[in-house]
Amino acid sequence: MYTKQVKTKIVNPKSNTLNNKILNNKPIEQSDLSLKDRFLLAVVNGEIGRVENSGVIVSLKEFKAHFNDITSDYINSFLPAATIEPGQRSVTKTKYVFRVKKGLYLVHPEVLEGYRR
Repeated sequence: MYTKQVKTKIVNPKSNTLNNKILNNKPIEQSDLSLKDRFLLAVVNGEIGRVENSGVIVSLKEFKAHFNDITSDYINSFLPAATIEPGQRSVTKTKYVFRVKKGLYLVHPEVLEGYRR
């Protein structure tokens, strides 16, 4: 099985294994990361999404194509579940995208700051 190595520092207090790898300068495997981490790293690295004046826009179709290793229905519900409720503007641990229209999401700029190198 092929796993892509990601060389970046991520602070994820829920994962002692990940934190140990970071502290010991060991490569981080895709399997070490949550889908949220993988998604946000892909956005920051320019692998998915397009940059517009309002920020980075990601389509559900593009998301599903990029994360084709996920075979469960979770792939269909990930972005909708991460959507910030209408009228709200702040990021939470689980809400960090705005729904622009059906199948199109704007990534909140604040959530990307922790993933930039």
